[in-house]
Amino acid sequence: MRALLPLLIIATLPQAALASPTPTEAPQRMPGLWLVNHGPTGERAKASSFHICVGKQGGDDVLATPGNALGNCRDQAWSKEGAYTYYRAVCDAKGSIATVEGRFAGDFQYNFQGELSTSYAPALNGVSTERTEIDGRRLAPCRSDQPVGTFLIKGQNGVGNLNLAEPIRQPAR
Repeated sequence: MRALLPLLIIATLPQAALASPTPTEAPQRMPGLWLVNHGPTGERAKASSFHICVGKQGGDDVLATPGNALGNCRDQAWSKEGAYTYYRAVCDAKGSIATVEGRFAGDFQYNFQGELSTSYAPALNGVSTERTEIDGRRLAPCRSDQPVGTFLIKGQNGVGNLNLAEPIRQPAR
């Protein structure tokens, strides 16, 4: 029994303590029309939604580099551990250095959900940390007239009903 005790202790340790995340490529959503919701963590009332047409494999730059909205991101890396896919980057943000960390779950073929946490040093406009929830689901194939990689927000830039049976209205020029 005494010889088995160290093995029993090791077997009961959390798996996270035994394994380190494995570097991986950025997840690729299945091509098609996606509905994405995002907003401050815990504040569903403030969530906003947009549609995006994801093109063929290798064309999902929006998800591949979520920190790029801040500008000049470096050290961007994706890793996988168990059911979760992790993202980390260091970016410049208006005189501050932002560390962006994300944790995502889902198959990225039909859905995903996750949280991005951004820490600013020094604080940016009085904010030192902000957390955003994000979830997405694939709705259908993209129509031939839907631009790939462009955020489509109903009521803005001439975007009307994104139903596959109706044409997209083009903005007035």
